[in-house]
Amino acid sequence: MHFLKYEMILSKCNALTTWVWMLLSLLPVGHALFNGTSVQTVHRGMSVNISCNYKPSTDSDDTVALSTNSTSLCSAMKSNKSWIYQPCRKHCRFIWNPETVQMTFEISNLQINDSGTYKCVVTRLIPPPSVLLSEERTVVQVIARPIVSVSHISALGGFASILCSSEGFYPSALKQLWMRNGEFQNASLTYCINKTNPDGSFTLHSYLNVSDCEHYSCWVNHSSLSQPTNMSLDCYGNRDKNVCIALVTSALLILIILITVACEHSRRAHHRSPGRVNVTPEPDLQSHLQYDVYSLLGDHRPVPCSPVGVHSSPQ
Repeated sequence: MHFLKYEMILSKCNALTTWVWMLLSLLPVGHALFNGTSVQTVHRGMSVNISCNYKPSTDSDDTVALSTNSTSLCSAMKSNKSWIYQPCRKHCRFIWNPETVQMTFEISNLQINDSGTYKCVVTRLIPPPSVLLSEERTVVQVIARPIVSVSHISALGGFASILCSSEGFYPSALKQLWMRNGEFQNASLTYCINKTNPDGSFTLHSYLNVSDCEHYSCWVNHSSLSQPTNMSLDCYGNRDKNVCIALVTSALLILIILITVACEHSRRAHHRSPGRVNVTPEPDLQSHLQYDVYSLLGDHRPVPCSPVGVHSSPQ
């Protein structure tokens, strides 16, 4: 009885093995069909290599093509053991490595809108009929780091405001929080503005009203960052104080320069003026110049008289 059961099991195994060999015989010798999906995450501006994971044989003519969203990007055809390269779209090229017998497509300078599913298809054309040899799918996710900046802005509603901006990031999921003296602030104290940029990236502006002069910083985390970033902000009051000091110092320097220039100009003008000449005015002959004239008569006493009023005595 046990022997009969064993024969029945053996017969079923032989039948299953025969069916497997029949299925394998339908496939071309040396070829196999590989279906799979891989995911690659790439930073914006970088390159990605999409491997077709298929090694063509030497006795057939094959074509390999890369496409996305039903749009052909690049293709090449093997004929007579050599490759014929077809024109490819910008930033895309076909790479054949004869040493490893591998086919790869390279896409360079990836942008956010290049994210999507890429399909590499290998088809045998000769001998006919054409046969699908391989189809490989690769999901490419392009990410972009946020550019974080913090700054002071004009006072709103009587309060000083500070601004934290994260610009050009992708995907849209991003955490942005304010910290005061190393502690996270209540999100209800802030208000945010989100917007989508023309290139598909995102920008987030976060505002916080402050009335003190403490240490504030903006904490940002995103999938494109290896670790969160924390941007600090100088005290608003110290900044105003420093600005006032700088303005007063500049005004004093300008005043000193103007005084120095004025003094130098006055000194040079003084040296260029002619020397003074003391001129003693001539005396008034009528009122100051007098002579002592001795009379020729009598006692010879001097008689003062003016030359202008002297008349000749008659002989």
